[in-house]
Amino acid sequence: MRLFLLPPDFNGSDNLRLTGKDFNYIVNVLRLKEGCSVTGRDKEGKVWNLTLETVTKKECILSAVSTSKALATTDQMPQDRPQKNIILYQCIPKGRKLDEIIRMATETGVRTVVPVRSRNCVADISGKENARIERYNAVVREAIQQSGSLVPTCIDAVLDISEIPSDFEKKCRNLGTEGRGLFFHQCRFEENQQSLLSVLKEFSGTVGILVGSEGGLTDEECAALIKGGFIPVLLKTNILRCETASVYAISAVQTIIEEEL
Repeated sequence: MRLFLLPPDFNGSDNLRLTGKDFNYIVNVLRLKEGCSVTGRDKEGKVWNLTLETVTKKECILSAVSTSKALATTDQMPQDRPQKNIILYQCIPKGRKLDEIIRMATETGVRTVVPVRSRNCVADISGKENARIERYNAVVREAIQQSGSLVPTCIDAVLDISEIPSDFEKKCRNLGTEGRGLFFHQCRFEENQQSLLSVLKEFSGTVGILVGSEGGLTDEECAALIKGGFIPVLLKTNILRCETASVYAISAVQTIIEEEL
């Protein structure tokens, strides 16, 4: 099911006039005809039933009706179910790999993606942060509309890896939930390490996931994360590329926590 993200200035009015890229998405991408409906979501995460009323060469008008109910039954709409919060802290990889990680994280319902600077990051986006965040937000918008995710995924400003524990604590406090931070690594920390199942079984709060860049995490960074309350988890797989490790970790976490709903 496709989802249309309503413009940021949408104020809940009964009618919505669209031009430019939004008009193109409704008319040429979704190929809606007059009288057809699509689901919309506003910046607050509220769901709307939208019906295409009129179409001209350069603009279209849709009626908007709020709904406090999900689009259909759970069987018809797998997106329409309570989801636990997942926050992905992703050390910045080379090239456009982060674009792909953000796309997959958005499609799978991650609430927040935070780009992270770590010692082994090769990519340097100093002075380019604003332009990158703008690009990442465009990736999120496309991914939400393509996947129909009802989770309002957002991209945070770039953090240094040393700031993660305090940032995660603040996010959990704002969400009003308990937090459990995990980092996936290439080294063994036998004294502190736990299995993913034992860490998350019957847990109902917010899960923070940290995945390193191509070079992984240093021992010093791992030790600091453990001191900050993060739990080391070793993925029992082959050696994974960082972009593969991210989506694998998200999927593994979701498989466990969604079973607890």
